[in-house]
Amino acid sequence: MDWNERYNNDDIPWDKGAGTPVLAELLRIVPQYFQSGINALVPGCGLGHDVKMIHEAGIKAIGLDVSETALKMAREAHPELGDVWLMDDLFKMQDQAETYDLVWEHTCYCAIPREMRNSYADIVFELLKPNAYFAGVFFTDTGQPPEEGPPFSTTRAEVFENFDRLFHLVWEGKPSQSYPGRENCEWVMVWRKPIHG
Repeated sequence: MDWNERYNNDDIPWDKGAGTPVLAELLRIVPQYFQSGINALVPGCGLGHDVKMIHEAGIKAIGLDVSETALKMAREAHPELGDVWLMDDLFKMQDQAETYDLVWEHTCYCAIPREMRNSYADIVFELLKPNAYFAGVFFTDTGQPPEEGPPFSTTRAEVFENFDRLFHLVWEGKPSQSYPGRENCEWVMVWRKPIHG
């Protein structure tokens, strides 16, 4: 997938012009996982709407994307955030091991093929500090077969299989707020990296 081409052609149907209502809901109902002052990473941040929402909660968030165009658009959309954008490949960030207190997942997991999802869990584990959190909203029904995407759909069972071998599940539930059209298509999970492996 050429993500730069998608952004250059304005072929970005996943961008809704605002942060996901799921994140707003989590910031309200489980704030213990989103403590002010912590360092967060938002992989596959696109135009950075979730990054902005996390910043507004007092969290120092870095928006990560492989697309230079996406990050250029994010800078233009949110100039007040300053230099919080990082162009890199999530799967090649081992040099930032144990850097983050939180990884917020919204649009990265669903953008990668299913065979890469174990590796996604591995790198997230590496990037998080011990006792830190991985929180995400997972697209469980894209309206197309699981092998077709992106976005590639998932299931609660698949996410559990990929992350339970590394993390402790501390909270999960069905969001009561979603983008229009995604009602009943998402599942939220919060995982904690253990202090000892």
